[in-house]
Amino acid sequence: MKLVDVDETNEATFLRCLHDEEPDDPRVIALRRRWFVANRDKGLRAKVLVLDTGEVAALCQYMPVEHTHIEGKDLLAILCMWVHGYDHHIGNRQGLGYGRLMLEAIEKDARESGFAGVVTWGMDFPYWNPISFYEHMGYARADQAGQAVLAWKPIRDDAEKPRWLSEGSPPEGSPGKVSVVVFVNGWCTGGCSQCVTAREAVEGLDDDVDYREIDTSDPETLRKWGISDGLYVNGKPHRPYEPPCTSEVLRSDLLELAAET
Repeated sequence: MKLVDVDETNEATFLRCLHDEEPDDPRVIALRRRWFVANRDKGLRAKVLVLDTGEVAALCQYMPVEHTHIEGKDLLAILCMWVHGYDHHIGNRQGLGYGRLMLEAIEKDARESGFAGVVTWGMDFPYWNPISFYEHMGYARADQAGQAVLAWKPIRDDAEKPRWLSEGSPPEGSPGKVSVVVFVNGWCTGGCSQCVTAREAVEGLDDDVDYREIDTSDPETLRKWGISDGLYVNGKPHRPYEPPCTSEVLRSDLLELAAET
């Protein structure tokens, strides 16, 4: 197996987050590709793990922290590291050491490139991107927002601890309407999908819903709000720790809230 750069032979798999069994949603891929292209000249490393069979079993993307939603200095930030965990398609490949292999490669890159350390993130629960994996690999907690945990591993003695950006309050909606605000950046396929889901859910609900979409791929906009990706309904995260909801479920939630307004 080998960890290789994303190129024309594997870009589609990378952009759809290993979901090769599903047809592309061009709206999601367009948001994802826009971010990918815009950040290639900003130090983005995008890689996939290719098995000897030619199958892509994992991916990772990381870049200088200054271009991310994490506040830090001279660190290499891991935005995403994912090993295929589904039973379908090529099957579950987690627990085989692929995550360790990628993380060690990223740390080697950080040392050779002169970064002061590596920063990553995970969740404070075991069933998706658990922070416990990074802690097992020697990372220490640096900051926490809800169940999202920032962890880091310094390399140089002068490394400075990172933190989450300070999160601002989403803009308020119009009186008498349900406020829906979507922040979308492009680094996360899930965030892009969430944006498209929200667009579908609010179609035809102009009388009941005030919908806003905020593009945080712009660095100044990202710093202003301190939110990279997210769906906010009436100023609060919508189902923040649940599996992604469909446009039909979101639409039903919005209509229920509208009836109460």
